[in-house]
Amino acid sequence: MQWRLVVPVKGGPTAKSRLAVPGVDRLLLAQAFALDTLEAACACVGRGRVYAVTPSRSIAAQTQALGARLVKDPGEGLDAAIAAGLDAALRGSAGEEGSKGANGRDLGVGVLLGDLPALTPGELATALGAAAAYARAFVPDHVGTGTVLLTARAGVPVQPLFGPGSAARHERSGATRLELDLPRLRTDVDDLASLRIAAGLGLGARARVHVADRP
Repeated sequence: MQWRLVVPVKGGPTAKSRLAVPGVDRLLLAQAFALDTLEAACACVGRGRVYAVTPSRSIAAQTQALGARLVKDPGEGLDAAIAAGLDAALRGSAGEEGSKGANGRDLGVGVLLGDLPALTPGELATALGAAAAYARAFVPDHVGTGTVLLTARAGVPVQPLFGPGSAARHERSGATRLELDLPRLRTDVDDLASLRIAAGLGLGARARVHVADRP
């Protein structure tokens, strides 16, 4: 199956407001998380198939170099950002024949969080491979209450319900919960404790620069 992924990236002065690392610029760290995530996503699904939704000019400037497409954030919160990204992704899919890609493979669309600094293309590919068996599916975060990845097959509404407690909402909406042993995918970073977990797994190159030798 071929996938198109939407990656919402908050950016701006309120990004990662709960994350405080002594001696580290929080905004630059949040930007590093996003770029590492986008790079892994593009390496997994291919250039031009990742849609980054962000108001951050600094992130936008580097998005295309990574192989992602830039989508303008409407500035009305996470739901609106995801909706804009999905609209762009679905319009992109419509340019291919029916529900099949150029090589005859099925198409699917997903929403991936932008704060997964330990993510690898391999773990993401494993999750997408598992998700391909279901009309809608999601991967919960490492604590089990949030959602790091939500997917839908071609022609199936994605129905994103992100925010605190999103895992339960996605499950109630009919999406299949995928409890996969993929810690690099499932570790989203919002605070120092989750950053330490991600660092133990191995951070992406950009995030690693900012937190090297930090406690």
